[in-house]
Amino acid sequence: MRDFTHEDQQRIWDEEHKKPNVLLQTDSEEGSSGIKKFWSYLETHHIPVSRGIEMGCGKGRNVIWLAGKGLEMHGFDFSPVAIEEAKRRAKSVGIDTAHFKVQDATLDWDYESDYFDFAVDCFATTDIESEAGRRAAVTELYRVLRPGGYLLAYLLSTEDEFHKEMVEKDPAAERNAFHHSTGKFEKTFDQEEIDKQYSAFTVVESRRVEKQAEFFGKEYACKHFWVVMQKPKKHSTA
Repeated sequence: MRDFTHEDQQRIWDEEHKKPNVLLQTDSEEGSSGIKKFWSYLETHHIPVSRGIEMGCGKGRNVIWLAGKGLEMHGFDFSPVAIEEAKRRAKSVGIDTAHFKVQDATLDWDYESDYFDFAVDCFATTDIESEAGRRAAVTELYRVLRPGGYLLAYLLSTEDEFHKEMVEKDPAAERNAFHHSTGKFEKTFDQEEIDKQYSAFTVVESRRVEKQAEFFGKEYACKHFWVVMQKPKKHSTA
């Protein structure tokens, strides 16, 4: 076990975004498969949305992809390196409805309450190195969503082969968490932890996404959590 701070995590992520080493997929310019599934879910269920936000958006691949569907999209990350690149990429493909800013998910967010139709947590809480920090981020997710708005949580599982191996090899101080070779913290989840983390929301769809992922030249089986939730609608006063 090692002493580890939020500042350590931010510094390591900045370096990772400068020169991808551990998570090469975060450098992709293609939207995540989990985000594409979410968009398909919204379309299939005829859920109208026009404005969304992604916390921990990295270099903006999901925000830009969704903005390309005609949405007003907002994304933020605590890595200035990532946000600078996200802005460059949006401009390079002519997307002007993707808005990015540097923001720490564990602090108060600079967005209005009840503002967004949907929000995305695509492996973002996975990279928050404390339960208190994750709780703060999810509280802000809830606040900025309009009543009846939707949240997609795409999360690592304790059943993912690579991550299970890493928890055994280099465990973090917290249960079901580990450190990569760079020192970066990652949290995997079981169902009980997910239920607790998002207890303010109502689950409307829950799936397990089974896929293969490559880490350091080797293929591993994954079984991620893919959960669509809804912020409760306000009760009528009529």
